[in-house]
Amino acid sequence: MFESSVIEIDGIFVGIVFHNSPDEPYKFRAMHERVTQMDGDILPTFEAAVARARTRFRTGRYKPARAMEATRLRA
Repeated sequence: MFESSVIEIDGIFVGIVFHNSPDEPYKFRAMHERVTQMDGDILPTFEAAVARARTRFRTGRYKPARAMEATRLRA
């Protein structure tokens, strides 16, 4: 691995971008559920990877954690 960088969006670790040599494109590895569709994507530049991850993270569709329903206690 020639170079790798962590990508954080709004302070949340979403994945890493790496490439094996200066002549090769960058590859993205997803670490957050909002960007899993990008896992393995090949991008021409680091900036393109960050821009796509940012867009996917902010507009990505994911199933939110199931909230517990409030229960009412009757006396």
